[in-house]
Amino acid sequence: MTKILIIEDEAEIRNEVMDWLTFEGYEVSDAANGKLGLEAIKQSTPDLILCDIAMPELNGREVLIEVRSKTHLSHIPFIFLTAASDRDSIRKGMELGADDYLTKPFTHAEVLKAVRSRLERKAIQERQVQTQIDTLVRAFDEEHEKRLLKSRLVAMFSHDFRNPLAGILAASGILRSYNDRLTPEQKTRHYDRIDGAVKQLLQMLDDMLIVAEIESGHLEFSPETLNASTFAEGIIDEFRLIDQNRHQIILETDNSDSILADPKLIRQIIANLISNALKYSPADTHIHVNLKLKDSCLMLTVEDQGIGIPEASLPQLFEPFHRAANAKQFKGTGLGLSIVKNCVERHQGNVKVESQVGKGTCFSVQLPVKLVH
Repeated sequence: MTKILIIEDEAEIRNEVMDWLTFEGYEVSDAANGKLGLEAIKQSTPDLILCDIAMPELNGREVLIEVRSKTHLSHIPFIFLTAASDRDSIRKGMELGADDYLTKPFTHAEVLKAVRSRLERKAIQERQVQTQIDTLVRAFDEEHEKRLLKSRLVAMFSHDFRNPLAGILAASGILRSYNDRLTPEQKTRHYDRIDGAVKQLLQMLDDMLIVAEIESGHLEFSPETLNASTFAEGIIDEFRLIDQNRHQIILETDNSDSILADPKLIRQIIANLISNALKYSPADTHIHVNLKLKDSCLMLTVEDQGIGIPEASLPQLFEPFHRAANAKQFKGTGLGLSIVKNCVERHQGNVKVESQVGKGTCFSVQLPVKLVH
């Protein structure tokens, strides 16, 4: 049975909401203030929390901070109950991670709608996470070679995770220890460093999931309507954060039309090509990304001024774990171009490479797409 905790210091409101939810079949418990609410959460983890903001002992925002700081509780939907005039508290609460709010006086229907909506969203998120976990498990447990792949992937990604994690810890440590001495510009730089490291970690996780789907034969083609230029600009903005302005990433596009394409696959293609270009290019060089529509095809080129690829390495370039002879000193899994090739093929497209050692590399991708008018 779904468990709901109501933290509210006004007994009349608390009892009324309890009656409403109990009648709907929920298992409901209550607490008369924030301190008692936290004790109730420790004794029995609820599936959803309804919490007043203005309370004795601990206020609602303090309860929320405690809940969000605990890993095993951070996923619980949290709905504030507050007076309509308390806009500032609502804003601060939402910034701290509240999922929704109800202004007093609220109706039976409003409470049920908010509770059902948040529980449904939680269920969807849990199913998505479980689907991803199941995909990884299927991919790595089907046969002995895939179990070996799992060990290799975990070792590689665990190693590569260290740099962005170290960056996050360093930046957060500086912000925590010297916050009162830092200028706004310095604070922004450290926040950007944290954001960039998080984006990098998310890209690594996306790569792991894509590899799992490829290995298990479950990489699907699911086209949606999207504007390729706007989509690419968003990815490039993420890499500017990750790169911290060591390179100049230039996007050239004349495409304002919407197309039918798979955003997950397109993202993997663009992100891995840009990631490789940044990795193998000296600082202060340019990465040119060109995107256009031609003859019902999306044409993408990513060109760098990096170390280039030896001719002998070109035939094996798109094989998993292959690293060019002159790239051994660079960190990486050797999976990026394999991911690109699989995503391009699922789109029934093709990818080509031109490279010259010491001068740079240009990847060209051609994907058949449909225009959406």
